[in-house]
Amino acid sequence: MVIKSIRTLVGFMLVGQIFCAGFFRVRDGIEGEFEMPADETVNHHLETGNDITRDYDETEVTETGVDARFVEMLRVNNGGPWGKWGPAKFCQEGSFAVGYDMKIEPKQLTDNTALNAIKLICEDQDGKVTGYVTSTEGPWGSWVGQTKCRKHFYFSSFDLQVEKYQGRMKDDTAANYVKFKCRCRGGRTYELVKPPGHGLWGTWGAWSNQCPNRTAVCGIQTKVEKARGKFRDDTALNDVRFFCCKM
Repeated sequence: MVIKSIRTLVGFMLVGQIFCAGFFRVRDGIEGEFEMPADETVNHHLETGNDITRDYDETEVTETGVDARFVEMLRVNNGGPWGKWGPAKFCQEGSFAVGYDMKIEPKQLTDNTALNAIKLICEDQDGKVTGYVTSTEGPWGSWVGQTKCRKHFYFSSFDLQVEKYQGRMKDDTAANYVKFKCRCRGGRTYELVKPPGHGLWGTWGAWSNQCPNRTAVCGIQTKVEKARGKFRDDTALNDVRFFCCKM
């Protein structure tokens, strides 16, 4: 009778150890990177609670070595929440943004990032191209081609298309597309956007403020989430700021 009881107790202990080992393997998979079947079509977030394992950064522009020439910063209120602000980059003195290019990743089967970078085309007031500036870039996608304002028009405001947070276990892309308003020194404006005029996901927010009179966009700063590793959801570019300089 005693021997039978001991065997029963040992059996329960072994079952308990197997259960606990399995439980902790599952938890380790949730909190770290994990392997998924090759045919898995959902790229999972590995977050707890309100996505607290991802990087958030609200570094003020004054901490990033901004050119003293700028007189106003343009921003929108619908930028994505992930990533860190990169360095602010400016056109040469006396030059302003007249066009742009976007680095976009085409649609993927699983983990989409959409917009990865924005590049400004800078010209002086004689219409001579003086250079190209971009802040931090995501690693995916390719440049889709330049789009420019008409002669003697310069960027004065912008709008950003952003996909809002999709919830746990879903694929986020954050920023998808950007467009601008071109303005001449006389004050006339028109909208400039690279065809087809929008990205694949998200919605347009409200336009930013306009650069003050006799100023135009001269610099850029992007907020980018770095690559998060195998089988973790990436978003790349989340938000952008532009800077206005005196003409």
